[in-house]
Amino acid sequence: LGGVVPLSEIDNLNLDFQEFSAKGFMLGHASVVSIPKDFPMVEYIHHLFEFSAEESCGKCFPGRLGSYRGKEMFDQVKNKTAKIPMQLLNDLLKTMQKGCLCALCGAIPTPINNILKYFSSEMKNDISA
Repeated sequence: LGGVVPLSEIDNLNLDFQEFSAKGFMLGHASVVSIPKDFPMVEYIHHLFEFSAEESCGKCFPGRLGSYRGKEMFDQVKNKTAKIPMQLLNDLLKTMQKGCLCALCGAIPTPINNILKYFSSEMKNDISA
């Protein structure tokens, strides 16, 4: 896992852990994954929650339930049955970031927050105030 860096920020970053962290991104396991421009960010967030729900160590409540609940919320968006309440999503991400015992679930909020910050226009139809 790592942060989601928009193209507009690429030229402003050196490929090192400290600089990524200082600018609000995360280099994660030191690899770079490219996401196609036409790939929906809502689908990428769904994938992150789905992955963490499956791979969570299960030792802590925020990781075990939080990743599953995030997946459920984005299942509803994919099925077009609901929008995600922004406050609920923010609360979930804060709880996971501060309360998860494992690095996997504790790191999930960073790329999602990057997406919400840099790709907000793409997310506007899927999030409610």
